[in-house]
Amino acid sequence: MLLPARTIKYIDALNRAGDRFDYWKWLQRVREEEATQAEHVSPIITSGEPTIPEIDNLIDTPDRRTALMPSEPGVVTRPATVSRPLHRINHEAIADTPETRLRRRLEKVRNAWDKFQASRTRDAVYLYLEAVFTIVGHYKLRRKTRTLLRHAFKFAGLPFYKDADPFTAVIRCACDRSVDNKTISKWARALS
Repeated sequence: MLLPARTIKYIDALNRAGDRFDYWKWLQRVREEEATQAEHVSPIITSGEPTIPEIDNLIDTPDRRTALMPSEPGVVTRPATVSRPLHRINHEAIADTPETRLRRRLEKVRNAWDKFQASRTRDAVYLYLEAVFTIVGHYKLRRKTRTLLRHAFKFAGLPFYKDADPFTAVIRCACDRSVDNKTISKWARALS
């Protein structure tokens, strides 16, 4: 596995300095070195295939790795620059606050509930329960279930109950009080 040049320099500097290693000083020095190297290299774009150095005799060299390193810098390949910024596809906007993202996720669960109510198919409930499972799993993984509970109860206009099961709370908050407690309990136990 070939590591990038900067990673090799990082590992080498980390091994040399040990506990006294200062990342920010090292990074500044590496960036300065790369900037001076970039000034001396002509901007030729090649096919991207690495150039293979000539190998004389690997047995007679004290360090075989240095024999594989090119003695003169050949043609350096650079990735082509992208003129426009890369856009995130199917991701939420970065400027959103956590509250707006949570509200948007709760609205997705509410929309899944509406689709379930509009559908007469037998398996329509599974899409709704999948949406509930997804949002609760997302916040359980990040250890933010209390935040989820607080916002879910606020979203539905219900009083906050801190000891509620997250699945029960999201189901109760998305179903517009049209499902009885026995069904909510059955769905929550199935998801737990």
